[in-house]
Amino acid sequence: MKLRTRITLLVVAAVAVAVAAAAAASFVSAERELRGEVDTFLAARATEAVQISSSLGGRFDTGVRFGRLAPLVAPDAIIQYLTPDGGYVVAIEDAPRLPVDGRDLGVAARSGEALYRTEVVGGESYRMLTAPLPDGGAIQVGRSLEETEAVLAGLRLRLTVVGLLGVALAAALGWIVTTSAMAPVAQLTEAAEHVAETQDLEAPIAVNRNDEVGRLAKSFNTMLSALRRSQEQQHRLVMDASHELRTPLTSLRTNIDYLAKAVDIPPGERGELLDDVRFELEELSSMVAELVDLATDAETSLDPDVTFDLGATVTNVVDRARRRLERPIHVSADEGLVIGQPAMIERAVSNLIGNAHKWSPNAAPIEVSVAAGRVSVRDHGPGIDRTIRPYVFERFFRADEARSMPGSGLGLAIVRKVAISHGGRVFVEEAPDGGAIVGFEVPLVTASDRAVSTPHADS
Repeated sequence: MKLRTRITLLVVAAVAVAVAAAAAASFVSAERELRGEVDTFLAARATEAVQISSSLGGRFDTGVRFGRLAPLVAPDAIIQYLTPDGGYVVAIEDAPRLPVDGRDLGVAARSGEALYRTEVVGGESYRMLTAPLPDGGAIQVGRSLEETEAVLAGLRLRLTVVGLLGVALAAALGWIVTTSAMAPVAQLTEAAEHVAETQDLEAPIAVNRNDEVGRLAKSFNTMLSALRRSQEQQHRLVMDASHELRTPLTSLRTNIDYLAKAVDIPPGERGELLDDVRFELEELSSMVAELVDLATDAETSLDPDVTFDLGATVTNVVDRARRRLERPIHVSADEGLVIGQPAMIERAVSNLIGNAHKWSPNAAPIEVSVAAGRVSVRDHGPGIDRTIRPYVFERFFRADEARSMPGSGLGLAIVRKVAISHGGRVFVEEAPDGGAIVGFEVPLVTASDRAVSTPHADS
């Protein structure tokens, strides 16, 4: 069942319940009013009969005397007299006899008050009043409810018809309103189905309203834009990766084909070819590992965020780099707590040191500093031209001077990804006396952050 149909049915059901409740209340009120009018009529007729009887002597002890009352009472009611001992006389000749029970006898014997009730007499409903007389006995007055029932039946029919018309009108209006309200949702559904079928992310939804549906449309457009950017980045990553992988793969294929076909290769030349093959394999392995790192978002890490000392983490990376690179690396690290992934920060710092090592002369030191969440790595190389600084953190970007150097062009892109995932940024600057300063900044832990992150640190 469509949502539009479901909402319409709910509206119709709510209106139907409200109409039914209002009709029932109106009917009950009208019925009570009509019954009250009948009871008032009965009381008036009883009073009239008592007054007439008083003018005739005041007692109904013989049928003759009571019979003289008949022509003086209006013929729209049945009147009976009950003697204290339970006898009765019908006032109007050939009129139906009203039923008498123990309660009526109690009223006649002066042991009960006036009594109203509804009885069936001769197959017809009557409203009855049994009222005590001053000198004993009781008078009974009855009136047919046929006229009242006819009025109530007509009222019941009119209320039913009006109620059904109201429900039908509510259904029509509900359908119109829900159709209008659900039109943007239907448009969203069609857009989502179109994207699912065609993978076309270039068709945003026009937003011309500020309500919840408009916000939903804006969110959908934002999602489409994010998906489009992700798709473009994925496409560019595949194209860049295929371009970068083509060179080492071609070199590997050439060297392997030459080794397979050449029979008599001097040992020195064979060793050089094998060294080239090993170098290209290492380059491929490094590039694949870095591609995997870039393709994996920081948010997908299974490790929980922890609070750690940024200065101590950078110092540990520098100690390992000294042993691996056999180059002087100076470090100045202040303490500063950071919430995040220590392994990712270590990878970023290692990539920065590797980049500085590639550009620094053999004997030149690398200088690493950590202060207020800012990690800077300085080399003593030729520096980075201003025109290419905005691109050094792009994937596979390599300056013209770096084309002959080892590397995949992904190291600094990983640094940027790590910094952004920790709420920071990257930077590249020119050193005062030559060389480049490349690094990143991440926010330090505040007192409130430390209170919130304590459970993570303990885990």
